Amino acid sequence: MGRPDNPPNFVNTKINHLALWILIVVYFLIGWGWYAVFGEKWLNLHARTMTDIEHTHNVGAYVLAFLASIAVNYTLAVLIARTNPTSVWCGLKVALACWFAFIFMEYATISVFSAFETNPWPLICIDMGRPLLGMAISGLVFGAWRKSA
Repeated sequence: MGRPDNPPNFVNTKINHLALWILIVVYFLIGWGWYAVFGEKWLNLHARTMTDIEHTHNVGAYVLAFLASIAVNYTLAVLIARTNPTSVWCGLKVALACWFAFIFMEYATISVFSAFETNPWPLICIDMGRPLLGMAISGLVFGAWRKSA
């Protein structure tokens, strides 16, 4: 590590903010599309119906989901930029590694240790598929669409 007057030379940390904000919105919207497709199955696995959840979501839930989209995409943008990707596949690899290690493994562990193991694997796969798709798309775009030096 360098002295205070000679800071370490970090790899490229330039972020394409246009790509970042487009992906924040895309990531957020993936949730709506994902549960439009898998919502009925998801509800069945929870032993619920649409009438059980009609009035349960307030604006705060959507604000939190949007803030999560910002956090996930900003973090991926920084991590991928620091790897100085040479192709879209570099970005995808970082995104998939983050999804697997930090999201899937933690959620799967919590799910199988839940009271009476009430979260079956199909439910875990539905819940984990949305961030997998979102992070994979973000990784591909961040790997390909870099800020010009």
